[in-house]
This record gives sequence, structure tokens and C-alpha cells, in this order.
Amino acid sequence: MKRKERLIYIGISALLGISYIYLSFLVDKDVFRTVDYEIMIRLQNSIGHIFDLPFSTLTLLGSFEITFFILTIIFFAFLIAKKHMFFSLLLYPVIFIIELAGKLLIYHPAPPITLNRYVLDFHLPSSFVVHTDFSYPSGHMARISFLAVMLLFLLWMMKNSLTKKLALAAVIFIFVLVTFISRVYLGEHWLSDVVGGLILGSGIATLAISFW
Repeated sequence: MKRKERLIYIGISALLGISYIYLSFLVDKDVFRTVDYEIMIRLQNSIGHIFDLPFSTLTLLGSFEITFFILTIIFFAFLIAKKHMFFSLLLYPVIFIIELAGKLLIYHPAPPITLNRYVLDFHLPSSFVVHTDFSYPSGHMARISFLAVMLLFLLWMMKNSLTKKLALAAVIFIFVLVTFISRVYLGEHWLSDVVGGLILGSGIATLAISFW
């Protein structure tokens, strides 16, 4: 990557980082309480319970274990094909550290259990590692965002036709959007939690790309 391109990615990452810090400050001040609650209620009233199972399944796909597995495949694929390691992928665990800090230090009570619509009687181990009374930011959204930005970058670098690139990019965007909606719909996170996770994951992924 050329120096100018690297500076652009670092600049974008810095802007996202500043946005995340500012959003975290507002969340800690409880600015979004009313908006968060109203949007969750409206979303749950607008979407039928028929989506409880697919959205709950999507929750597992966004877990630390699954996303880490996918990133590991990408890592070794490039290790074999390009004969060098992308140490930038080591930034992925930083998401976990920042998520834990947010859920310990930022005052943002999680949605009440009465609004929870997760229907699977199964959780992966990572669900019990970061478990506090606070819910900001959404680790699921951060991990999915990190993975999505990485995949979009790799897609852009590939020599496929523009039509195929756009089609695959659309699939990635739709997956991120559905994940975004599902986290709020299931009553797992408030809207502000999910927005925070989106910014966090995208920012760290952009920084990781700048090292390539």
C-alpha cells in the first residue's frame, strides 16, 4: 500500500475513533434512553415473531468464535498465497478489550429481560466472558463490522469483474444491515449500543488495513 493510501485509511480510522469516543460520552450521559426504548418497541411491534429464530441464529454467527474462525481462514489463505503474514489481523482482539471496558465503565443498563426475544437454548462460551449489567457497545456488531470491512477491502483488491464485486458487496452490506436490526429486535442491545459497535469495528478494521 502506498504512503498516501495508508494515510487516508489512518485518517478514516482516526475519525471513526473520535466518533466512537464522542458517542460513548453521550451514552454515558444517558442521552439516548428515550430514543433507544422507543425504537426497540417499534421494531419489535413491526416485525413478527416469525423472525425470532433466524435472528437468534444470526446471533451465533456474530459470536467471537465464528468471526475469529473466519478471520483465521483469511489469515492462513493469504499466508499460503502471498507468503507473508498480515499482522494487522492481531488488532481484532482489541475489539474485545474495548468492548469489555465499555461494559464495565460506561453507564448504560442493558435492555430488560422482558424485551428479550432470543429463542435458542444455546450460547457460545464467549457470551459469558463479557457479561455485565451494561450493554455498550455491541460486541456482535463490532465483530461483524470488522469482518465486513476486511472482506470489502479484499473484494476490492481481487481481479473479479465489477458486476461480481458489486453483487458480493451488496450481500455483505445486507448481512451487516440484518445483523444491525436483529441485535435491537431481539432485545439484546439498544440502538446506541449497535451504532457504537458498528463504529468501533469499522474503525479498527480500517486501521488494520492501513498496515497492509
